[in-house]
Amino acid sequence: MNTSLEARKANPDDSSFWTYRAIWLLLGLGLFRIVYLALDPFDLVHDEAYYWDWSRQLDYGYFSKPPMIAWIIGLSTRLLGDHEFAVRLPATLLGTGGLAFVFLLARRMYDAKVGFWAMLLAAMTPGNAAMSLLMTIDAPFLFFWSVAMYCFWRLLERGEDRWKWLVATTVVIGLGLLTKQSMAGMLVFGGLFVLLSREDRHEALRPTLYVCAFGALMFLAPVFYWNYQHDWVTLHHTSEHFQGEPVSILRRMVISLEFVGGLFGVVSPVTFFLFGCVTAFGLFAFRTLGRRERYLLCLSALPMLLVLGLSMKQRLELNWPAPFFSAGIILVAAWALGHVPLPSLFLKPAEWRLRYAATVGAIFLAGTYAMPLALPLLGLNGSKVDVLVRLRGWEELGNQVGNRLETHDAQSQAMIVTAGRAVASELAFYMPQHPKVYLWGDNQFPLSQYDVWGGPEETESQDFLLVTHQGEEIPLPLRLAFQSIEPLENVEVEVGPDRKHAVTIYRGQGFRGWSVAKSIQADQRTMHR
Repeated sequence: MNTSLEARKANPDDSSFWTYRAIWLLLGLGLFRIVYLALDPFDLVHDEAYYWDWSRQLDYGYFSKPPMIAWIIGLSTRLLGDHEFAVRLPATLLGTGGLAFVFLLARRMYDAKVGFWAMLLAAMTPGNAAMSLLMTIDAPFLFFWSVAMYCFWRLLERGEDRWKWLVATTVVIGLGLLTKQSMAGMLVFGGLFVLLSREDRHEALRPTLYVCAFGALMFLAPVFYWNYQHDWVTLHHTSEHFQGEPVSILRRMVISLEFVGGLFGVVSPVTFFLFGCVTAFGLFAFRTLGRRERYLLCLSALPMLLVLGLSMKQRLELNWPAPFFSAGIILVAAWALGHVPLPSLFLKPAEWRLRYAATVGAIFLAGTYAMPLALPLLGLNGSKVDVLVRLRGWEELGNQVGNRLETHDAQSQAMIVTAGRAVASELAFYMPQHPKVYLWGDNQFPLSQYDVWGGPEETESQDFLLVTHQGEEIPLPLRLAFQSIEPLENVEVEVGPDRKHAVTIYRGQGFRGWSVAKSIQADQRTMHR
């Protein structure tokens, strides 16, 4: 055993040596993330609590996303209970597991050494750390994207077991489509590669890829039916993401530069710089490059150009281009290790560049993990430099409002909130009773899943607790739907200097129904026209 290990160390290019290192890196990182998660340094973000509330009412579709996020959280919490660790554990497992397929694809294309460095650089980014700790849509989406990149490449190898990779690619892309609409980009850019690749162009005349695309899209059939039943609410919501801001060209350029600047922090400066340079060099030399490089560029540089163009039109979230970095980082590692002949210009390939990028990334990563623990020690909780302020105080607020629910002996484990989606979802999760929460809003069209669900109807003159922002009155249509409403008390939770969660709790008696309140609201709108 020792002789074998010494032999691997003596030959650092040996595949088993780098595979061995990659396995240990993956296991060590996964264990660290699980332990860190168990320390629970911060409350759920609004989206996590919101998706958790989805998981209590499993369905084939939801207001803004396909159902996978709710299904995954629902499975985890039904096995482990309704607490933060159970909500976030799938993000850790999927976010770390996706790195394994970055390694597998890079090893398949080049060698295990490229695979190790690609996986290491991908892991040493604050963005990957955050997406592996917060159970938002990104962790499962990036996992399925990484798996799909690997499976699709194996399908295009046209081996004897091709039918297996056809099934695997179809299923993985289908599951990705059930996770996020952007998974369609795998079909688009994968198809674009086939058309641009001399060696693969003939696949456009064969049925294989069409079977794959059709089979993957069929996964969305239940989602489309759900949308048909709900006035295509998800499609309307998605279309709103592509409405540009009415601003000047100069302002558009500033917004785009802010977006690119943010990516330097999310990816880490050196890694993003190498990604930008190598993919740009690759696009200039696209026609002279090999099949592997064209595949990676079609899944990184080309969609990134689309995102950058879109950033000139509107503000984008920094997670939008996240799936494109995996393929680009593989290309960076292969270039630095001498496998990709690109124009040198001002940047020459060298392994030390990977070590430098990994070191800087590790420093940024350490800061990301240390921040939630360091800010309280430095007395900066809730200050202007506390970027995690939105993750604080919700558990305490939920416990205090939950205590009021017990104290006032409410007849129902349900409540009506007028203070917005964030407060509604956080209270639903953090109140010990995990009550059914209904959200009242002054909007004609659905703005969240709470609007799709609607409100309580079979109430039989039931009493409800109502929660508003402190200082705000109960909206008139809702107030008129109760026989009487009395204020109970204010609840405040300090989260920092001049920052607090503050709500007012009311008791509403004799509720006559949600439809009554909505009817009064409609009459009000008619009168004000």
